[in-house]
Amino acid sequence: MRRVAVLGLALSAMGAPAYAQPRPPAPLPPIQRAADDHRSPDQLRQEVLERMRALRAFRIVDALKLDEATSGRLFPILARYDEREVQIASDRHQAMRDLRADTESARPDDARLNTDLARLLAIRNKQRALEDDRIRDVRKVLTPVQQAKLVLLLPRLERDFAHWIHEVANRGDDGP
Repeated sequence: MRRVAVLGLALSAMGAPAYAQPRPPAPLPPIQRAADDHRSPDQLRQEVLERMRALRAFRIVDALKLDEATSGRLFPILARYDEREVQIASDRHQAMRDLRADTESARPDDARLNTDLARLLAIRNKQRALEDDRIRDVRKVLTPVQQAKLVLLLPRLERDFAHWIHEVANRGDDGP
């Protein structure tokens, strides 16, 4: 009885399984800006996107144990979808701003709100279609195990990136 109690205490002290505990994302290295740096916000944004893509590539290669040939076929596929994904995110952001403005106006117009909501639904459909197309193309290059790992990894990477962006936006500096 005593051994069972000690074993129970030891197991409960270990807490939840590792997979149940979210791991905080490791921070991206900061982009240094010198006093004489004259890069535009668009140039900085592009640099951040390139760093995020490089980190994503590293994490994908590491998680999927990709060889050079497979990497050479996979990353052009992902890059092809990146620009479309950025455009959809931009459209969604603008649609949400419009919806917020129309909702908070002194006299919200039902027809205008319905138009905003229909636009958001169309954008979501575009996003889902893009994800489906990307998965179809990736399946031609990866093994089923690699496909599954990638499907599980990509949303986690997106959450990590969103977390970093949110942190930087809240700090108000020129961080990652």
